Amino acid sequence: MIKVIDDWYITVESSPINYTVRRGEGKRDKKGKWLDRARGYFGSLRKAVNSIREQIIAEGFENGERTLEQALSDISEADERFEKIISNIKA
Repeated sequence: MIKVIDDWYITVESSPINYTVRRGEGKRDKKGKWLDRARGYFGSLRKAVNSIREQIIAEGFENGERTLEQALSDISEADERFEKIISNIKA
């Protein structure tokens, strides 16, 4: 399990290589199955992390109303948080 940000994490399967985005506590049942549902499946760690970024931004826009300027500012803030994460991932 790779803890990404807040309660978002990624699980990795090696055969075939698969990065699964999940959100929650990161616990497994007695059989070893992840209890948190999958939010997406990706072929690279970079794509999985970017998906988390996009989901966090989208959730922020679900409720309420904002101007375009406010929305772009919110996206910029999320980008700054994720740029630190993504820049540490080697292609």
